[in-house]
Amino acid sequence: MATRRGAENSDAAEVTQKRPRMRDAFQQEERETLRKYEKMEERVRKILTASCEKISHLFLLKDMPEHQAYLRDRITTLNSKLTFDPICIGLFGSSGAGKSTLLNTILHKRFFLPVSGTRACTSCQVQISTCRSREYRAKIFLLSNEEWMDEVRSLLTFLETDREADENDSDRDHAVQVLQAVYGEGAENRSYDDLMKAKPAITIPHSRVIDLKTTEAEVLSRELDPYIRNPEGNKGLGEGGAALHNEQTRLWPLIKYVQVTLPTSDFVPEGVIFVDIPGTGDSNKKRDEMWKESILECTSIWVIADVERVYGASAHENMLKEAITACMIGKCSDITFVVTKMDKISREEYMSDHPSASKDLSTHDAILETKKDLKTRKARALRLRMQTRLPSDTEVLQKMDLVFTVSAKEYWNPTVLTNEETEISMLRDQIRKLCLNVKRNQLQERMQEILVIFSLVDVFHTVQLNPGPAPQQDRLNAFVSTKIQELKKTAQSIFDQMDSLLINGVKSAKTSYKKKIENIFAIGEKSKGFHMTLKAVCRRNGVYVSRVFHRININNCLAEPIYAGIEMMFANIFRKQRLTRTSLQAAINEFSMAVKGEFMTFARDTNMNESKLKFLIQETDIIMRALEREILLKKKAIYESLELSIQSTLTPYYQEAKKIRGKDTYRQIKSMLTQSIETEVRQAMFEKAKERMMSQFQELTEQMSTKLSKDFLGMLSVIFSQCDTPVSVLPDLQEECQEILDMLKNL
Repeated sequence: MATRRGAENSDAAEVTQKRPRMRDAFQQEERETLRKYEKMEERVRKILTASCEKISHLFLLKDMPEHQAYLRDRITTLNSKLTFDPICIGLFGSSGAGKSTLLNTILHKRFFLPVSGTRACTSCQVQISTCRSREYRAKIFLLSNEEWMDEVRSLLTFLETDREADENDSDRDHAVQVLQAVYGEGAENRSYDDLMKAKPAITIPHSRVIDLKTTEAEVLSRELDPYIRNPEGNKGLGEGGAALHNEQTRLWPLIKYVQVTLPTSDFVPEGVIFVDIPGTGDSNKKRDEMWKESILECTSIWVIADVERVYGASAHENMLKEAITACMIGKCSDITFVVTKMDKISREEYMSDHPSASKDLSTHDAILETKKDLKTRKARALRLRMQTRLPSDTEVLQKMDLVFTVSAKEYWNPTVLTNEETEISMLRDQIRKLCLNVKRNQLQERMQEILVIFSLVDVFHTVQLNPGPAPQQDRLNAFVSTKIQELKKTAQSIFDQMDSLLINGVKSAKTSYKKKIENIFAIGEKSKGFHMTLKAVCRRNGVYVSRVFHRININNCLAEPIYAGIEMMFANIFRKQRLTRTSLQAAINEFSMAVKGEFMTFARDTNMNESKLKFLIQETDIIMRALEREILLKKKAIYESLELSIQSTLTPYYQEAKKIRGKDTYRQIKSMLTQSIETEVRQAMFEKAKERMMSQFQELTEQMSTKLSKDFLGMLSVIFSQCDTPVSVLPDLQEECQEILDMLKNL
C-alpha cells in the first residue's frame, strides 16, 4: 500500500506542489503527427478538386461513352465525400452520473453544459465538436409538427384517468409538465383535437431550428442553458412542476437534439464528436429512435457511473448490453467504463470497509487504493461479460485499460489528487490515440480511392483496344462470374450454421416466454399507475421508456433466449480479426485474392499494359471495401430482424390493447396480451422470427453477388471498351498521382 508523507491537513499544499503542468490534448510528437495528417487531408482535397476541374470538360460531351460515364460517376462520388467521417464518442450513463460534468472537464470548460450536484441536468441529446472557427455555435433542432402530434397523443395516454389518492406517477407528472409548458395552464384537461387547434403558449420557429452564435464560450453557455437544462424538479409551478419561465425554458419538450460547435481546442482534436446519450433512451418516440441510432454510430462508447452506484445497479448492466450490441452490429470498436466522482471516497468509509488498513492511511491513499480495487474488479467483470457475447480476440477485449476512475472536482480544485491522478489526462490520451488511428486509416483509404481515378485516366492514355467484347474479356468475365458464384455458395454455407442455433433458440423462447411476460407484468402489480405506462407501451408497439419503470421492451424480452443462443456465432460470422472458416470476411478475402491473382496472370498472358493492371488491382480493393460497408449496414438489419418480426406479429394486439379503458384496465390489458402472445406462440411466432432472420441472411447473399457482378463486370467492360477520346483532350495527372503516392508512403 502506498504511504503518504505529512499530516492529513497538508494534502492540499502537497498536491499543489506535486501537480504537474497542465497537459494538452496532444503531446509534441503526436501534435506533429496530427498536423501532418491535417496538412495531408487539406492537400488531398485540393488535389481532388483540381483534378475534377481538369477532367470536367469530358463530361460535357453528348452521348458520353461508357468509360467516360464510369469515370464521371467515380470522381463525382469521391468529390462529394471531401470531409472525412467524424469520430463519435458516446457518453452513455444514467441521469446524474456526471456525464455533463465529465464532458465539460474533457473540454476544459468547467460550466459550459449545465451541471448540478443533486440531480440530472441535461434534458436532451447534446453533440459537441470543434472546428476551425472563432465562433461558438449551437443549433437546436426541434421535433417536426408530425412528431410533436404523435408525442401529444402519447402524453394524453397518461391523463385518461384521474390520479388516485395514493398514486405517485412520474410519467403522469411528466405528461402534465410537457403539455403545460407548450400550451399553458390547464392543457392537461383538454382533448387532443382541442390541443391541435390551440395556439401554443410559446413561439415555435417555423424552421424548427434555433441557431445561436457568439464569440464567447460563457455567452453561448448562458444562452444555451435554458434550452437543454432539465426542468424536472422545479417547484411551485403547478401540477407536475410545469416550467412557466421564459419561452426558451418552455421549449424543452420540443427539442429533438442539440449540435454544439466550439473553436479549435488544445484539449479536443478536430473531427471528434462527443454525444451525451441518456442511459435508457427517451419516452419521446423520435428521440428514442435517435438514441438507438446514436449508439450504433459511435466509434467508442463510455459507460459512465457514479462511484456510489458502480456496483449492483441494473442500469449499468443494461447500458453495457447496448454497448456490446453496438460492437456486434454497429460502428463501435471500443468500450470504456468510467467511474466518476472519486473525490466522494472518504478515509473513514475506506477504513470501515478495510479494518486491516494502516491507521496512518491518508484520504489520498484511501482514494488511490479504492481506484486500484475498482479497476481490477470492474475490468474483470467487464471482460467476463463481453466474452459471453464477443469472440475472445475482439479488439475491445485486447485493451489494457477498460476502466478509468476520474474526479472532475479534483481536476478543477485539487485538494487531494494530482492532475494525473484525476485521470482526465488519461482519457484525453485515449481520445487522441483513437483520433490519430482513425484519421490515418481514413487518409489511407481516401488516397487509394483517388489513385484508382488517376489509374483510370492513365488507362485512357494507353493504346486503344478493339471495340466490342474481346475473347480476353470473355475469359475474365467467366472467371469472375464463377468466383462470385463460389463466394455465394460459401457465404450461404456460413450463414446456414445459424439455422440449428436458431432452432435451439426458438425452443428456449417457447419454454421461457410465459415467465418473461409474467416478470414484465409483475412490475405493475404494486403500482396503481402502471396501467397507463402499459397503454403507452402498447401505443408504441411494445416499447416505451418510462420515468418510473425505465425501458420496457416486450418484443426484445421475448426474443432474448434466441439472441442468447446465436450471438457468439453471429459475432464470429462478422468478425474482422483473426478470421476463421466460419467468418464471412475470410471468404471475401479469398475471393479478392483469387480475382487479383487471375488479373495478374491474364496480364502476363496478354502483355496487358501496366496501367490497366494497376487499375484492375486498385479498383478491386475499392469494390471490396464498398461491399464491406454494405455488409455492415445489412448485419444490423439481420440482427434486429428477430425482434422486429415479433413486434410485427404482436402489433395488431398492441393496437387493440391501447384502446382498453375503464375499470381494471391493467388486468384487461394483461389478460389480452398474455392470451394473444400464447396464441401466436402456438401459431409459430418464434419460428416465423427465425425464418425472417434466415431470409435476411439469404438477402445478404443475393445482395453481395448482385453487387459484385455489377461492379466487376462494369469495371471489365470499361477496361476493354474502345476509348475514342483524343489523347490531346485527356488531362495529364502524373504529377498529382506521384504526389498522392509520396504522401501515402509517408503516412
